[in-house]
Amino acid sequence: MDLETGILEEASRYTLSQKTLNSLLDNLRENIIKNSNLIMDANKIDVKHNKKQIKVKELIEIIEKYRKVDCVLNDDERRIVIYKGDPYLTLHICLQAVVQRTKVLLIYEDFMLAVNEILLKLINDILEEYKIFNLIYKMDNFSKKEFNKVKNFYDKTIIIGDTTIYQILSEENIKFYPYNNIALYCDSDDLQKLQEAIYIYSNENEFEIEIFHDETLEEVIEIINSDKTKDIAILLTKDDKNKSVFIDKIKGKTIFVNENPFKSEVGKIYNYLK
Repeated sequence: MDLETGILEEASRYTLSQKTLNSLLDNLRENIIKNSNLIMDANKIDVKHNKKQIKVKELIEIIEKYRKVDCVLNDDERRIVIYKGDPYLTLHICLQAVVQRTKVLLIYEDFMLAVNEILLKLINDILEEYKIFNLIYKMDNFSKKEFNKVKNFYDKTIIIGDTTIYQILSEENIKFYPYNNIALYCDSDDLQKLQEAIYIYSNENEFEIEIFHDETLEEVIEIINSDKTKDIAILLTKDDKNKSVFIDKIKGKTIFVNENPFKSEVGKIYNYLK
């Protein structure tokens, strides 16, 4: 079925008991493990354009997180989800669509395109085995013109992590979720190499990062607290007083002080489709 037809069609009105869900997750897990070589080959293609390495182990851990999720089966709920293409997010969004019976149109750019193509095929192959059709579609690349063609067929648009697209669609009814959107302040020359390493890793993984240079610590704290598009606040310092002030005054963000913010492969995950 082509994209235009798929947009108009309603998703299958399937039932999903806990037993059926676990069976589906078992099969998806097995399908990903069995085809892990295809995922790795796709990753080699993507690495020619960016440096992100996908771990099958992490994909399996994501699947396991959904074993105890309550199934809330909607009647033809529809969401557009725009994000940069992190495959871990792709898997989360697809599984949330399954357990909520919410039709999704994924819109992402070329980041990790080969891995995403394989991952979506493996997911849809399993869904077809469970008579789940027309639930997950994708649109290649974002343009406001193409978005305007399809937006009225969906109840809500979700943007994850991509502040540029969020600003382009600022006049629309949009829900934005940050995803490893970073604000960083370094007040020590001795920690510049760590700042550079965080910056490089962020760029390789398409995580947005803003580095403050000329502002005071108090100004940075005020900016970070007022910015709803950021979810990670990083301070690199050798000043214990600055450390205490930063930790005490930053609100509603995940805080890192002089440490690696990427200990986890996956950023904070929300119920994006609610």
